[in-house]
Amino acid sequence: MKNRKKLFLDILPPPDYLRMPVLCLDLSDKSLKYIELKRKNGTVSVNRFGISALENGIIEGGEIKQKDKLISFLKQIKEKLKTELISASLPEEKVFLSRIKFPLMDEDKIKEALAIQLEEYVPLPGAEAIFDYDVINDSPENKERTHLHLNLAAFPKNFVESYRDVFVGAGFIPIAFEMEVQAFARAVVPKEEMNDVMVIDFGRSRTTFAIVSGGKVQFATTIALAGEEIEKAFILHLKIDRSQVETAKRDIGLIKRKGNENLFETLRPLVSVIKDEAAKQAAYWESRNEDDKKNDKISKIILCGGESTLAGLPEFLSYELKMKAELGNPWVNAVSFEDYIPEIERKDSLAYSTAIGLALRQGIN
Repeated sequence: MKNRKKLFLDILPPPDYLRMPVLCLDLSDKSLKYIELKRKNGTVSVNRFGISALENGIIEGGEIKQKDKLISFLKQIKEKLKTELISASLPEEKVFLSRIKFPLMDEDKIKEALAIQLEEYVPLPGAEAIFDYDVINDSPENKERTHLHLNLAAFPKNFVESYRDVFVGAGFIPIAFEMEVQAFARAVVPKEEMNDVMVIDFGRSRTTFAIVSGGKVQFATTIALAGEEIEKAFILHLKIDRSQVETAKRDIGLIKRKGNENLFETLRPLVSVIKDEAAKQAAYWESRNEDDKKNDKISKIILCGGESTLAGLPEFLSYELKMKAELGNPWVNAVSFEDYIPEIERKDSLAYSTAIGLALRQGIN
């Protein structure tokens, strides 16, 4: 079928050497995080990792604004790391993510059938879309299997190709692109977790909320609240410079003590935005499930992202939402701490959740 749409991996089909070490890149408005995992004697370990700051204005809201500058930046990374094969994330802001009912058919025919009907499910002209999908677990009313439930994710084609072009322009060979929300959820939600959970990725430029059910992302949304606002509050009230903020976030954070009352009063409304959005999305998810005759509720919140290390944040969300909230463990599906302790501290590794999730997609585990 000449005009059928393509899955993400169809852009540059994976080569036969897919099992070679792949550098996994999480590119955002503010930084590039990378990690490369390797397997030796049955044990997965970190080969290399790092973060490089990105100049303001090159990427805004996930959209590449200054292509030449980004290519130049990526060339420097390539020269430093001496590698070609990469897997990269795509920002959630531009994706159309939908849970749909689809006619019952063999799984090897779903892709072609979706391509024909894509415009019924996403607000994109068919010729301008690139899509991916997951087949999800049946809901109770589908016991006789009268239809399929699919998670459909579609990006504007020119958006995906803009990311491909800058990586290729810098000399990299992209073997896979994946929506970042799918990657970080794969990292921090334990494989055995089948309950509905909310994952909150609190980053420097935005905060993403994802509902994961049956081990798969079912819904996601992003808001503008970013760690930069938190940083400004610490600098203002504690009279410290930017290099000291990370330590202050982890040691003082959102814990009200004598002498930091003004800081606490500034931080509280900022993190309340996260609380309010989490409550909103949980209510939406639970009311939506009623249509499928399900009564599942969000069982807990898992926090990830570099800004989630704010001391007191899990406790604040737990108290306000009357729901367990905890810091995620990005290594939970990658390594056993009995066999190997990553050189990245656990709290530091939260910033690498998306990159670790990309590595897991490559089958490193």
